[in-house]
Amino acid sequence: MKKFSLLLITALFAFGMGAQEVQNVSNGTVYLKDKAGDHWFIGLGGGTNIYITKEENDANASIGDRLGWMGQFEVGRWNSPIWGARLVLDGGLIKHVADVPRVGVNSGNDHNWLGGHVDLLWNMSNSLAGYNPDRVWNFIPYVGGGYMYGMINWKKPVEDNVTFKSQNQSLTWNAGIINNFQISRGVAIFLDLGARIFQGNFDWTPYHDGSHREWDLLLTGVAGLKFGIGKQEFTPAELMDYNLINDLNSQINRLRAENEDLRKRPEFCPECPEVVPTVVEENVYVPNVVFFRIDSYKIDKGQQVNVYNTAEYLKANPNAKVNIVAYADRQTGNPAYNMALSEKRAKAVANALINEYEIDSSRVSVDWKGDTEQPYAENDWNRVAIFFAE
Repeated sequence: MKKFSLLLITALFAFGMGAQEVQNVSNGTVYLKDKAGDHWFIGLGGGTNIYITKEENDANASIGDRLGWMGQFEVGRWNSPIWGARLVLDGGLIKHVADVPRVGVNSGNDHNWLGGHVDLLWNMSNSLAGYNPDRVWNFIPYVGGGYMYGMINWKKPVEDNVTFKSQNQSLTWNAGIINNFQISRGVAIFLDLGARIFQGNFDWTPYHDGSHREWDLLLTGVAGLKFGIGKQEFTPAELMDYNLINDLNSQINRLRAENEDLRKRPEFCPECPEVVPTVVEENVYVPNVVFFRIDSYKIDKGQQVNVYNTAEYLKANPNAKVNIVAYADRQTGNPAYNMALSEKRAKAVANALINEYEIDSSRVSVDWKGDTEQPYAENDWNRVAIFFAE
């Protein structure tokens, strides 16, 4: 048993550490790597069990007379929102109602057991309905394997033998369903309905004539509390928008070309008449833009520099004001939705200027066009907010 227990613990530990060596991917979504101490949980519960054999079923006893009791402790970790693993340590009392001869047992029908099993967990709710860290009910099937050690009054049944030689013990196959009811991000109530298959002589009953029964079944039901350790929610990775990269590269190349053209011009022109500058009353492009991801009004880190540059322009020109006009691309959503989305984008940029860079709100105005106007020919570029100086 010592070797087997060590194997169970090692397997779970390897699963938890191995999760940090690979990137978490679920249903095509990439999640950021977290610390090795995140996404762990422990649980403690109690419940009942019923022993299923031909002899027990033929005894015609009531369900209540056949129910034993059990307790359970578990520790595990979620490698992603969909896949996880756990180690369960449990034990309890099995009730027997069948009046059959039992080999080497003279102290009653009921007997105790201690055991453990390692399970692979599958969060079906997150897999089929999408990851939601605030979902109240999660449906989690599991399969695994383990070990059981039978006892009489919590003592080894064959006193003359050593602890693990010719005693009542068996490897098990485990399967079941966990209903997880979330109270908060770190606390949940669980209902674990399980089944385990093991050797047929675990109840000290010889195989009955003609059936060659080799396996018995134990059905279990456990309820309890589960507590999270470390960070519990997963964070989707914000992948770079390649259209955005191409647009930024285009802006850089355009500015380089303008600089090169200016460098080639003469510093003065003696024969050129003096040009009187004209005052233009209309809005002037700063030029700065903030691009957004599809169906989002969150300002990406790569776009924060444009907000910063606009703030620096306003600080350097105390009398200047800025008007922020936001848009949505026409190929996504519908006109009403896009109008509301562009409003959120304009206000998100304005709030960044006012709250993060301390620009007076009287110097910042907003407007939004939805998909009624498309400032760019490239559809994806129209998920944008444009700064205009006033």
